[in-house]
Amino acid sequence: MGRGSSKNRVISSTVIILSTIIANLLLSATTATAFSLWPYHHVHVTNELTGGKVLLAHCKSATSDLGVQEIAPTKEFTWRFRPGFAFVSTLYWCYVAPDGSHHLRFDAWTDHVAGMYEYDRNMYWVAKDDGLYVRVPTRGDLCWLKWDQGRMEQEENKIL
Repeated sequence: MGRGSSKNRVISSTVIILSTIIANLLLSATTATAFSLWPYHHVHVTNELTGGKVLLAHCKSATSDLGVQEIAPTKEFTWRFRPGFAFVSTLYWCYVAPDGSHHLRFDAWTDHVAGMYEYDRNMYWVAKDDGLYVRVPTRGDLCWLKWDQGRMEQEENKIL
């Protein structure tokens, strides 16, 4: 065995140490956003409708359907994701309805929308009686879209 086995032990020890360091970095990336190399981003859809109305929401991306959500008054639906790298953009869109005669579709998260406001890895959407608002920490709630009239197509959205 001679010298070869000593050299192999040094290489094996080095590989184990490097593997441990990399594993710890990856673990910290998933548990501590401040140190993360690829942090999670969050989208919040909040129901601030009056009269005890339940907000119906169906949010999805090209690869992830978050299902139909019934958001109770003053409650929110939140999800997290890791956005794409470099030239791969992430898009989540939602169909929301405050009642049987109003609805809208909006892009809940895109690089473009996130870049328009003071975005801190959290995008806040608020449903109010007159439409959908984006919540900007330093400027309050800004009207994004007014409710569209009519029911959404049941076949397409499968939420009404």
